[in-house]
Amino acid sequence: MKGVYKYVVAVIWSNFMVSQVVNLNDYSQESRTPMEIPVMKINVFMMGQTEVNPEITVLINDNIKFLNEEFEGYVEFEFDELFMDYGQAYLPDLYEEYMKHEETATINALIKPIEKKGAINVFLFDTYAQEGTDRALMGFTPRLRTRENEYALNSPNFDRIYMAYDGLYSKSTLVHEMGHFLGLHHPWEMLGSQKLAFGMRTSADESLNHMSYGVNASQFTRQQLEAMQRHALKYRKYLMDRVVKVYAHSSSD
Repeated sequence: MKGVYKYVVAVIWSNFMVSQVVNLNDYSQESRTPMEIPVMKINVFMMGQTEVNPEITVLINDNIKFLNEEFEGYVEFEFDELFMDYGQAYLPDLYEEYMKHEETATINALIKPIEKKGAINVFLFDTYAQEGTDRALMGFTPRLRTRENEYALNSPNFDRIYMAYDGLYSKSTLVHEMGHFLGLHHPWEMLGSQKLAFGMRTSADESLNHMSYGVNASQFTRQQLEAMQRHALKYRKYLMDRVVKVYAHSSSD
């Protein structure tokens, strides 16, 4: 399938919602269309680790908690399993080999024997700064450029997110990469009309967006969240643990 793939790199319960299981009293569920919130499982693989590192495990839990905060009301994530493996590599080297040259020898040797089907698999590796700079790759996410309906057929090859251990500290890397996993692009890859359609009207909107780089990135737009929710329900259903249905109150409720 060489040439079919596109690769991307990353260097709620709101007040107006009630759960399907809550007693709605005089509200009729049948008269309202429910919102479906996909619940997706996440496995985390601590590569190059053979013993539990309490600091890293706390950071992993904090990252998944933050992930749920940023996707609240649209997609939920459940931390399923944590694995440690002695297999070791550097994230920029994997990117150089796999993403630029479409070679998979190292990936196959490290990942295929241990990855699990039925969940989003997050693989943590060490990273290093690019020569002559202080910039280090924090993550990348392979995905299909076309034929998104074939994700399930290609599972688990495209159920992977690659991250640096250092990316856990800011908590934004996993959010950014999950955006790619669920179909989003960087703002600078989009046409002006596409940015508008996704709720980004100004340069400030772009710089604050999770799909940008930098310390100011802090939010998704409603349009992005809705798009990721649709993407999950349409193309990533095979990774779901369940779907939660919620009902929106009308303005008079």
